[in-house]
Amino acid sequence: MTEDVTYIKKADNGCYILCPEPDASGISYAGTPYHLLDRDPMGDDLESVMLEQTDIGSWVTETQTAIEDADALNVDQAYRLTLLELGITDDTDAS
Repeated sequence: MTEDVTYIKKADNGCYILCPEPDASGISYAGTPYHLLDRDPMGDDLESVMLEQTDIGSWVTETQTAIEDADALNVDQAYRLTLLELGITDDTDAS
């Protein structure tokens, strides 16, 4: 997954150059060129890939909620351990 796509095409001299999406035959990710499916071939044996746009906002929200829940549980556990160390019991949970 990447936040932004780097579109490339092959120049006349054989180098890959940056270009706008409509002119692109491929993408570059982490310095590696990839051919885009259904685009003009780039003349190399590049792995073909397909781009799929995704909204990662819901994943980030779910992860943040899980972290907050875990933090709340850790605070609650530390609180209960402190009470036990002090010899204080919480009779409301004993039922």
